[in-house]
Amino acid sequence: MAAFDMEDAASAIWLAEELNGAKGNFAIKIGRPLEMQTGKEIISKVRDATDLPIVYDGKIADIPYISAKISEIAYDAGADAVIIHAFVGMDVVREVVNLRGGDVITVIEMTHPGSVECLEPMSETLIRNVSAIGVDGVVLPATRPDRVKHLSGLLSCDCGESETYIISPGIHAQGAAPGDAIVNGSDYEVVGRAIYQSDDPKSEAERIYQEVLSRLEKLEGLVESERSGGDRK
Repeated sequence: MAAFDMEDAASAIWLAEELNGAKGNFAIKIGRPLEMQTGKEIISKVRDATDLPIVYDGKIADIPYISAKISEIAYDAGADAVIIHAFVGMDVVREVVNLRGGDVITVIEMTHPGSVECLEPMSETLIRNVSAIGVDGVVLPATRPDRVKHLSGLLSCDCGESETYIISPGIHAQGAAPGDAIVNGSDYEVVGRAIYQSDDPKSEAERIYQEVLSRLEKLEGLVESERSGGDRK
């Protein structure tokens, strides 16, 4: 998932067009720095430039009515998903989920040190609660893959295996390596500056994607080897 946190709208639209033809499974996350340059229109402009899924990363954290109104505006502008904070309460989460406008992704923990201080003490409760409500995705930090591994195990659903996906920011610029979160239970890793500040963003996105695939293949090979070894005993 490519984080569009640049401040140049023209560059964002160009990169959206480039990623549309990139080799890999990509999505676009539009952050506040970009949105604040043009308002909600940037979501629509990026939507017109690509067929890739668009996530509006407004880090929405307000009362239920306002959170739902912000989310509704983002959906109407072309976003396929919105990101909201879970710590504001389950009444807010339910209000946005009940819109049925698109996917709802809730922030459980973040990548910076302050998250350890403020969010980690409540994150187990938060992830269990949003899982029970039925959110589509959660945000867990790639910078702390041990937390991804631990908290992903707390997702559940009535069918036994959770369908809630995990997105993990913090790759490269914040210190995590491609694949750190994926091999610990995440479904998508978020890369921002390493892609959009590159001289060749499309090629860099493809390179990082292949690096993640390589780590997954190695992990699967190790698991298969251990399973085969156990069968021979």
